[in-house]
Amino acid sequence: MGKKTKIILATYTAAAVLALGLYAWLSHDRLEDYRLAAKYSADRAFEETLGAVDALSAALEKSRYATGGMCSRLCGEAYAGAQAAEAAMSTLPFSTQELEHISAFINVAGDYAYSLSCGVGEGFSEEQRETLSDMAAQASALSASLKELQGSINSGDVILDGSQPGFGNLELEAQVETLGARLLEYEREFKPMAELEYDGKYGLRQEKSQKLRLTEEEMLDLAAEYAGVDKSELKKEYDYEGESGRRCYSAGDMTVCVSPEGLESMSQSRLVSEGKMDLSQAEEKAAEFLRARGFENMELTERRQSGALAHMVFARMENGALCLGDKLSVSIAMDDGSVYAFNAASYSGEETGASWTLDESAAAEKLPQGFSAENSRKVVLKSPGGKNLPCYEFTGSGGGRQVKIYINAETGAQCSIILGEKQQSA
Repeated sequence: MGKKTKIILATYTAAAVLALGLYAWLSHDRLEDYRLAAKYSADRAFEETLGAVDALSAALEKSRYATGGMCSRLCGEAYAGAQAAEAAMSTLPFSTQELEHISAFINVAGDYAYSLSCGVGEGFSEEQRETLSDMAAQASALSASLKELQGSINSGDVILDGSQPGFGNLELEAQVETLGARLLEYEREFKPMAELEYDGKYGLRQEKSQKLRLTEEEMLDLAAEYAGVDKSELKKEYDYEGESGRRCYSAGDMTVCVSPEGLESMSQSRLVSEGKMDLSQAEEKAAEFLRARGFENMELTERRQSGALAHMVFARMENGALCLGDKLSVSIAMDDGSVYAFNAASYSGEETGASWTLDESAAAEKLPQGFSAENSRKVVLKSPGGKNLPCYEFTGSGGGRQVKIYINAETGAQCSIILGEKQQSA
């Protein structure tokens, strides 16, 4: 090999080494930036979690001494704190699914406070105050634990998951206790509250459905009936154990889901590209489908078209009142008029037994000053806890949109306000 060739090879080798070194330095620098960004994000998520839990704890603690309108205000603060805590926990740098008891407590505390917020104008009852006091003690203990953990993080005794050099170096993290590991310790020591009976999303419900529960064979027969095939042609796709007992079957492009309560849903997967009927014809097809399967006294509440599909929502009528919480949806394929989708998960068909203590004129006096109702009707709403609420629905307009105000026919209090889409000015 000549001298000139050796010089060229040495030059290229040196250049390659220099380039690799520069690349390694840049990569390390970039990795360090990523690590710092991840650490900052994790720090921020934990601080927000601590701040939200602290706010929840403070609101619950104050409720021990609140009277009058302050009760409703503190319920709102507690609900906001719980919502913020759940949102912040979801951004922590590890899976929080295992923090079942802590998450459940935060959810229940917020939901319980929310359920009280509209009905405590004169103050809390002794039972409510006792429950809030128990929640305050538990929230205070959780807040204290998180503050102690924050001190350990600041002193370096605990590190944030994935924050060590190497951006996720598991070997290094195994040598130091992590935030995730410490929180799992708190989870194991955290004592869950007993189930509470209240009218809320997580409240214990005493009312059970009076409908007869279907057997496994009856669910299969029902699925075959709606799919329009022999039950031997059905293929089980999946099922759920437990109280829901849902079973999902398929036959061709049709999927049917049933539970011991009855049919939940059915749908097709085929493409519907061209419509050959209008919305009125599709509505009649939907009504025929419901009548043929024993759904009586159903009233159309919503109708819209999406491409070649017509979507409709029906609610059950009971003694002249529309049960808005007892509804089902039907979608019709506008090429052949077949049922493309059907969902009865929100339908029970059971009598509500609702009674109207106030007459319509007395309920109308509860409307805000200046609101002019264009029409009204009796309806039955579902509370967050599943209770049937007899109401008057007053429909008017304001701010360029439709406004619906619901007045509870037992208490005279507003229980819901729904705003329609804002109309665009021409």
